Amino acid sequence: MRLIAIALILSLCGCSATQVRQEFVGYSMNDVKNSKAKQVRDFEGSASACIAKIKDVLKDMGATVREDERNQYIVADNFQKVFRSTIDTTQVGILVTSAPEGGCRAEIASGNIDLAAFVADEIAIKDRPKKGAVFIK
Repeated sequence: MRLIAIALILSLCGCSATQVRQEFVGYSMNDVKNSKAKQVRDFEGSASACIAKIKDVLKDMGATVREDERNQYIVADNFQKVFRSTIDTTQVGILVTSAPEGGCRAEIASGNIDLAAFVADEIAIKDRPKKGAVFIK
């Protein structure tokens, strides 16, 4: 028992407690920030409006959605109903930031690269106006 406690303490020495907690529950945005295969999509509107749209699309897909409002980060899983080559614990992380030219930018990553691309495309499709729709500004 002591050996396990010592190993746990040593593994926590280089990380902040918050980061370790986020990694443990699968809620860390480092996967998205550090991913070389992330999908990037730009949208019109504020970051909070973008997050709301993205959450709606994810919920329409049947995904389980968790949000870190302070960091503008979304974690979703449970995509097996709309994407066959995944299991219920395969996660997609979405980091939303303000874009330099206005609007917002969503960076989408997953351990399953095809799933990340699928989710990014679905979000982009749902963001487009429907055919025949007229927008008045």
